[in-house]
Amino acid sequence: MQAFFFRFPVAPWPIYLLIAMLLLSAMGDSFTRVLRFDHEAIYLGEYWRLLTAHVVHLGWPHALLNAGGLLLVAWMQPKGAPWRWLLFYVLVSILISIYLYVEGSVGTYVGASGVLHGLLIMAAFFSQWLETWRRHLIVVAISCKLVWEQTQWYSDDGVAQIIGGYVVVDAHFLGGLAGLFVLIWVHVKKWSNFSVKL
Repeated sequence: MQAFFFRFPVAPWPIYLLIAMLLLSAMGDSFTRVLRFDHEAIYLGEYWRLLTAHVVHLGWPHALLNAGGLLLVAWMQPKGAPWRWLLFYVLVSILISIYLYVEGSVGTYVGASGVLHGLLIMAAFFSQWLETWRRHLIVVAISCKLVWEQTQWYSDDGVAQIIGGYVVVDAHFLGGLAGLFVLIWVHVKKWSNFSVKL
């Protein structure tokens, strides 16, 4: 596998995450039911669901759609240690789940798309090879999509038919917002260091 990555340079960690998700999908619905976000089960103390909900899916179409997003992240080759990216994944997964739990309108939830919106924003911005204008264009495009999803003009009917369930756009929004927050934090840190040097 190392030879493949050398010949076709991509970030390996999203590929490993993708493989793990597809393996979980192969284990079937009964396994997914144990790991999904379930408001009542979390209330009863099954707290692992706050994290595991974001690595299981409604079925193969849903899993493959999110796998495509992870392939994009790998293709953009973001800088940084893999553990930082995986820490972002864990923290934002739990953040989204806590929001869904407190907000209370979602009974069950699965999928990586919420966290994936944040990962895509950051992967574009920290890409090792994308030109600056392309990086900014991707960040703006995803941000516009997140805003559009919050308006009355957005309809998830097409995507819902493909994945076999409704789309929780608030999860997308929170994940994307977390990614944008990291970018802002990096900029603030960079400018504060610059000011100190002056």
